[in-house]
Amino acid sequence: MLSENYDFSARHGSPADQGDDAAWADDMWRQFAELGWLALPFAEEDGGLGAGMVEISILTEAFGRNMVVEPYITTVVLCGGLVAAIGTPEQRAETLPAIGEGALRIAFMGGAAGDISVDAAPSGDGYVLSGARKSVIDAPMAGRLLVPARIGEGIGVFMIDCDATGVTLRPHRTLDGGRAADVELTGVNVGRAQMLGGLEDASDAIEAAIDRTIAALSADAVGAMAKLVEETVEYTKTREQFGKPISKFQVLAHRLVDMKVSEEEARAVTTLAVLSADAPASKRRRAVSSAKSKVGRCARFVGQNAIQTHGAIGTTADLTIGSYAKRLMVYEASYGSTARHAELYAAIIADPDTAGAGLLLSPAA
Repeated sequence: MLSENYDFSARHGSPADQGDDAAWADDMWRQFAELGWLALPFAEEDGGLGAGMVEISILTEAFGRNMVVEPYITTVVLCGGLVAAIGTPEQRAETLPAIGEGALRIAFMGGAAGDISVDAAPSGDGYVLSGARKSVIDAPMAGRLLVPARIGEGIGVFMIDCDATGVTLRPHRTLDGGRAADVELTGVNVGRAQMLGGLEDASDAIEAAIDRTIAALSADAVGAMAKLVEETVEYTKTREQFGKPISKFQVLAHRLVDMKVSEEEARAVTTLAVLSADAPASKRRRAVSSAKSKVGRCARFVGQNAIQTHGAIGTTADLTIGSYAKRLMVYEASYGSTARHAELYAAIIADPDTAGAGLLLSPAA
């Protein structure tokens, strides 16, 4: 469906051509709902299909291959996953079916685990939220925000409307053609009913949701890498130099092999992260940080060499190569950089309490 209906030239034009109107995504979003994709990971009692991260990763890899820019991972995997994990029955009933039907999109006003920029001050029967965050992904297309906020020593998660009093959004385009906004909260009043699960410390749930998000994004990156490798191989078969295709030159043949090896290495660590998404925290963190670090390095290698192999034409906006490479660059910077996750992984395997956690090799393990 994506390859037949996703028109690259129309959906990845210049910002001046497309403007900031998100209406262009509505038709595709409705198709996502009709196909059941938006309800895929939610429990049946919440109006979902009860699928797991394996099914999600299959879908997001296809998104990466086709450069889907709809807010699927943000709304369904991250925000929907948080609501499903810690929301009250009333919160789940009000939110998850609406997501599944395509009627609600949610953006996450947070970054990597522990990266909190909003404070929640107790006020009467509720709280007052104040803070700001740059580049909240998918916020211009969202109707609501999930806001992790510090409450004393804990972290709560609040759901607020994007048009609530005190909420300011400044939309902009991201490097890969997506949409984001700088968001500022100035004295936003919220009731306790807007706090997910009524929990004043949802740190563990936030970390688990972000880890699942990283696993889904890694699958997306693998899809983008696979497409880059395919297009680069095809280009070398048709581009001629000195009377023969450049694929016949040994140095380029070796480069293509190295790109394919990087793709497969990224796929392997991503598979482990996906299978570990619901594992105990020590195994999950180890697998996810390993994937984020390795996939980030592979993504940069594949993206740079795809452009280099294409030559000057690879830098033009009219060719898809540059857009895929920019998508991979955004992946590198999302929810902790490649270097940061390498540090986290090193700390995990150096800690005697977590180094022996082992690897999860199957969903049943």
